[in-house]
Amino acid sequence: MRSIKETTTNTIIIKKSEFITTLIPCNDEKEIKDLIELYSKDDATHNCVAYRVGPLEKADDDGEPSGTAGLPMLNVLQRQKIDNVIAIVTRYFGGIKLGAGGLTRAYTNSVADALKEAEIVDKELVKLYRISVDYHFSRKVSYLIQSKNLLLMNTEYDEKVHYDVYLRDTSFLDELNELTASNMHYEVVKEDYIPVEV
Repeated sequence: MRSIKETTTNTIIIKKSEFITTLIPCNDEKEIKDLIELYSKDDATHNCVAYRVGPLEKADDDGEPSGTAGLPMLNVLQRQKIDNVIAIVTRYFGGIKLGAGGLTRAYTNSVADALKEAEIVDKELVKLYRISVDYHFSRKVSYLIQSKNLLLMNTEYDEKVHYDVYLRDTSFLDELNELTASNMHYEVVKEDYIPVEV
């Protein structure tokens, strides 16, 4: 799956109107609404939206003439085969009307230009494990995670040490089991899309 690595913003000005595109990576359908609210500007003339997240695709013109904003934005994401991304184009009207054709071009170019600025990455679905071990194993476990270049998201310390780590290969769990003499616990926290090269 092709997506973007991180949130990317790009601005173009057409006939005094400012078009600010924000591309937001999103892997969870439940986060779409909150992310759109977070990145939309209350003082803008329009906040037009297109997204492809999981099986969901949507385009919203937010008051622009029907079909001149959201759909052209969505078409760019489809043509470039970009998934799990929300595109918001925030427009501040500059006083000169662009007409339907001009608007369609403006919103198309806004998203296309922002994608040129974004870092496009291949992502794959990987399970996030929470691994818990006793304190006296923590140095060895930390070293093993580091030496295997695994993506460690978080480490927590309470009565045990907990590592939240993405694992493509579960043989790592066998190694840990051996290292700790079966004195470890693990559970799958969630599945998420992460860049292939990590």
